[in-house]
Amino acid sequence: MISRVRHVRGASRAILLAAVLTSSLASGQSPAQTAPQSPQIVSHLERTIGWFRRVQSLEQQADLSNDVVSRDRVHQSSLSALQLAFDFAHAAIALVKPEPGASAPAADAPAAGRGFDQAAARLAQRVATLQSRLDDVNTQLTRASAHSRAGLRGQRDELIAALALAKDVQSTVQNLAQFAATSTAASDAASGLPVQIGELERTIPEARHTQAAKSTPAAATPSAKTSNAPTAATPFRPESAGLVALASELVTLGGQRRQLTDALRDTDALIKEIDDLRAPLTATAREFARRTDVAATPPADAAAAASARLSLQNAAAQFKTLSTALLPLGEQGIAVDNTRGTLAEWRDDVSERFGAAARQLLFHSLLLMLAIGAVLIVSEVWRRATFRYLHDTRRRRQFLVLRRVVVGAAIALVVAAGFVSEIGSLATYAGFVTAGVAVAMQNVILAVVAYFFLIGRYGVRAGDRVTLAGVTGLVIEIGLVRIYLMELAGTDLHPTGRVVVLSNAVLFQPAALFKQAPGADYLWHIVTVTLSASTDIAAAETQLEEAAASVYEGYRASIERQHANLQRFMDVETSVPSPDVRSRLTAAGLECTVRYPVDAPHAGTIDRAMVNALRRAIAADPKLTLISSIGPTPQQAA
Repeated sequence: MISRVRHVRGASRAILLAAVLTSSLASGQSPAQTAPQSPQIVSHLERTIGWFRRVQSLEQQADLSNDVVSRDRVHQSSLSALQLAFDFAHAAIALVKPEPGASAPAADAPAAGRGFDQAAARLAQRVATLQSRLDDVNTQLTRASAHSRAGLRGQRDELIAALALAKDVQSTVQNLAQFAATSTAASDAASGLPVQIGELERTIPEARHTQAAKSTPAAATPSAKTSNAPTAATPFRPESAGLVALASELVTLGGQRRQLTDALRDTDALIKEIDDLRAPLTATAREFARRTDVAATPPADAAAAASARLSLQNAAAQFKTLSTALLPLGEQGIAVDNTRGTLAEWRDDVSERFGAAARQLLFHSLLLMLAIGAVLIVSEVWRRATFRYLHDTRRRRQFLVLRRVVVGAAIALVVAAGFVSEIGSLATYAGFVTAGVAVAMQNVILAVVAYFFLIGRYGVRAGDRVTLAGVTGLVIEIGLVRIYLMELAGTDLHPTGRVVVLSNAVLFQPAALFKQAPGADYLWHIVTVTLSASTDIAAAETQLEEAAASVYEGYRASIERQHANLQRFMDVETSVPSPDVRSRLTAAGLECTVRYPVDAPHAGTIDRAMVNALRRAIAADPKLTLISSIGPTPQQAA
């Protein structure tokens, strides 16, 4: 594009000017016959600089367009438009008319400047006077006698010193006057159009090398630009991106589309301003064209011919000045229009990519919702099948818990797969998340793992009597992370009315878990009696065993039935429960421990019957002397 513009500027200026004049004549417009003023020219330069910087910022965005050729075209056309704007401004200086009411600089000269001028005039007169007196003394010395020559020499030395001092003062005053005049001239010219154009040109480095750029071959410019070109971004593939990447891409593309729309709006405003500036110049050029038509008529006499020739010469000079400003302005319009075409292509491309990303985002969202819906449907089918085909409450609860775990994991995987773009990033993300979850939720993970131990073959189910973390109770419910117990207390293990909630993770604590044997609901109780040290051990044990056996006979059948159920459940042979008596000598006497099984629901009744039977047996034998008794108490687990 820049080579084409330079070609027009170098070889087809007349063609371009003729096209401008022809279009103006065809349109029939009647613009105002006024040349552009300084505020208009400065405003045009400022607008062009702002537009150039906006276009360059867009051109530097690597993800806006992957076409290197279009990037270079935008850069060259916008740079050419900027340089042509400054060419027009420099050429328009000759067209700017001085504002009415401007006064001569001398009338506005400051008082300090006039004071320096007056002082300089007085010093010049003094120097001339001293020089004249010195010349007179020198003349007198040539004719003076020897007696008067010494006095004249003294006067001459005094005049020489005074003249040197006066010249030094005169030089200083002249320098001050010259500095004041220079400062005043610079101050007067500070608000002039050339100075303002120069200041604007210094703010934009690209506009400083206009002449060098004109002399540089067009083929060398793209290579210099290519070295600073931004690296092309990796093409975005919306069909393989996740929801997060698609949403981010939509936000980015929306911002780029707004930037391009704003840039196109500024470009249109700049084009309109160029047309407004070109209209009066074109009208003036059209007037010159009409003069040539008038000049084609033969003059009436020689005086008229001379006047017409002088008028045409002046018109030719004015037309040359006018064309010098009009041609860069027309070329700038072409360059800006070319830039606008490329920006419009970029906006259309960004809009197309925005639509594709929006469609993919909608499609992926629908796909994600369908996948989650499918998982929920399978979950519901699983739940109904569990309730229909599994009648064991324990197995049903296990399958329902497994269903919750599987469904939760499936939904998590579906959501993660929908939000990430690649499996590798998903694996990395899952690794970090897993490590964080393992550290932050280690107690919860232990509780979940313990749940599966609790519901195993020899695990715990609702209704079992267990001792866990020092608490004895009936299992009410086993949750995924917690177990609920109805607290039991006393020798007959009656409910206290309190519900104990423990984490499943206590299963991995050093304290053991005690669970009632499957199929058996009997307990072991102990009654301890202390007899006198002189008591016959064998006779005492026999007497106590017979008393305990008499009470045991009343519920033997229930205990043996429970033992039989236990034997069917376990593969280890155990002896049939029955009362036994063990004795030992202590400092207090003969301590006899009576150990007997009791039916848990009737533990209190059996304990009272056992104590009464033992007391009757001791009282019936005069050889047995009771010293103390303890119990009955539940046997502690070993």
